[in-house]
Amino acid sequence: MKYSLFFTSLLSFSLFASINDAPPSFNYQNDKAIFIDFETANYEITYDLTSKTAEVYSVIEFESLSEGFPIFDLVQDPTEVILDGKIIQTETIADPDNSSTFRIMKDKIYPGKHELRVKHALTTNVIYSDSGIGSGFWMSDLTDRKYLEQYLPTNLEFDQYQMRSIVKVKNSEGIPHTIKSNGTISKIAENHFEIIYPDFYTTSSMFFHLFPEKTAINNVQFYYPSIDGRMIPVDIYTGYNADEFVRDTKRILEELETDYGPFPHNQVIIYGNNLSGGMEYSGATSTSLKALGHELFHSYHARGLMPASGNSGWMDEAIARWRDNNYPLLEKLSYESTQLAGHSPWTRKTDRMAYTEGSAFLSWIGYRMNENGLSMKTFLRDYFQKYKYTSVTTELFNKEMSEASGLNLTPEFMKYIYGKSFDSIMKMRSTSLNETEDPFHPIYTESELHDLSSLGGISSARK
Repeated sequence: MKYSLFFTSLLSFSLFASINDAPPSFNYQNDKAIFIDFETANYEITYDLTSKTAEVYSVIEFESLSEGFPIFDLVQDPTEVILDGKIIQTETIADPDNSSTFRIMKDKIYPGKHELRVKHALTTNVIYSDSGIGSGFWMSDLTDRKYLEQYLPTNLEFDQYQMRSIVKVKNSEGIPHTIKSNGTISKIAENHFEIIYPDFYTTSSMFFHLFPEKTAINNVQFYYPSIDGRMIPVDIYTGYNADEFVRDTKRILEELETDYGPFPHNQVIIYGNNLSGGMEYSGATSTSLKALGHELFHSYHARGLMPASGNSGWMDEAIARWRDNNYPLLEKLSYESTQLAGHSPWTRKTDRMAYTEGSAFLSWIGYRMNENGLSMKTFLRDYFQKYKYTSVTTELFNKEMSEASGLNLTPEFMKYIYGKSFDSIMKMRSTSLNETEDPFHPIYTESELHDLSSLGGISSARK
């Protein structure tokens, strides 16, 4: 009982504190554009095989702590928006640094609770054929506006909230569809589903894949015995050798639980495909066999302990790559500075140098901790267990690592992470370095993402 009360208290604090991690407000129409706190989001997604359309109706409850014009995001232009019972207009606007764009409601609100209703057409990564419908919510942390906002109205990464989806497939009699998703799925009727997601999820958490039930795939399901006594359901589907994915999944889960504690989600979903690299979701991944370990690790750091912004995303990629490289220790850094957490406060993507310079930074701090008889790996386990199911910032990471190591690491973070020596870094780093494609998180083409939705990605190699 004490543990339950403590967990509830910690989670409630996290949800309350998440709005404090929102980007700053900025000027809009002689007033302010403000960030808000989602409480619940209910989505009704209706696919129609005959008309080859998909419509979404969303009802979002949110709270504002200040007055101004509220920001949320949806890439697709909505067909109808109703705020507190009144039809309103929205538009996309850029932040003052032009680092990203957002959707803003063009009606001013005041502090308190509000209701937002949105209708829009879902077109991204939806495939229609005589065999049925394929739809996948594929995401990326390395490109702006590539999280859930591509598909559904959502908030930014700082916010955690309860999501629920009702999914229907119309005019598809005799073509049963199935859904793979990292929420609790209830089948209401054929081609009619309800999915409820954990309330710690953010805009980067949801895994969703709809496709015809008779699609030719290898689907293996089993239970993995967690070290905490749970039998965790594992669902692997692929057009390749499922035995290889099963073998590696068991090995990797054993490694991760040994190093970081019980797997932090209630399921494991693996969409095994032949695209190079993959992408992580909470307790789920779309991945190649080679990248499986990297992506499952992210169910701890990234999708079990979530970055609060683009300036926080470097941490989980740096930690994951340090793990990929078998946790090396580095006596000296070979670079002068980076700007991993020093971008605009409105940035929404991860700096690609997280894989290289970011992981090297951990290797270097780990070397110094090791000299004092301490372990960076042990710190990362304790840090994860302390803050799991919450969103975190670079500032918190610095504070916790400094306290655990007994070192004042703020000067190191200022120089090597925030890029306060930015004049020097620009002399040594070209734009191409920042844009280099990582083998585990490549940038997919639109065609490749369409193939993933229709399961074509499990049978076509990436060129």
